[in-house]
Amino acid sequence: MAKSEKRAVHMKGIRSRILRTAENLFLEQGYKTTTIRQIVQDSGITSGSIYNIYEDKEHLFAALIDEFLDDAAKRVGEALADKTPEQRLVAYIAMELFYVEKNPVIREMMYAAHTSPMIMESVIENHAYLAREVWDARRHTKIESLHTAILLAEGAVSSYVLCFDFSEKLDYSSIRKRVMFSILQTMGLDTRETNRLIQYMEENKDLWLDLAEQVLHHSDEADK
Repeated sequence: MAKSEKRAVHMKGIRSRILRTAENLFLEQGYKTTTIRQIVQDSGITSGSIYNIYEDKEHLFAALIDEFLDDAAKRVGEALADKTPEQRLVAYIAMELFYVEKNPVIREMMYAAHTSPMIMESVIENHAYLAREVWDARRHTKIESLHTAILLAEGAVSSYVLCFDFSEKLDYSSIRKRVMFSILQTMGLDTRETNRLIQYMEENKDLWLDLAEQVLHHSDEADK
């Protein structure tokens, strides 16, 4: 193996160790609490090496979010290969909606992602290919841009993430359905089809949670 190849393999190993360590810390204690110092201590990688690859904690977090999104799309594609593009889109979003309700640490991580313009820009790009089949099958008069539609959809998801921090406990099931209704209407679906897909989302809660668990523990699978 050439020297340059050995260095590339070495750097890949360092990057992987940084990401896996950060992933474990983020999932255990959330985004805010986790520090670069903790990642250094747990990974054995120096802070200089970490900053040589990632500009700061936000960029490291963004790299993990990209991994999660890619893995989520892959798992949805495999599990729902025989379903419609609309059902796959619902599944992709439902994984986040249901898990946000279940897990406060994931909720905090999603809040951090949704309030980072850099991460949200990446999320919109990532979602575009998944939504395009749904988008292209319909005519749109009010919203001309798929990226704009996805941005509005993510705004709806953000409102769902935020509602768990209100002092008053709300009807999360009702809000979740309304969030999905808003997203599907933004994508151009009519009311009848939208309601049918919301029912599909609610009936398959266990599947969405299972897929989300697989995404969040994908590194465990790779280690086996």
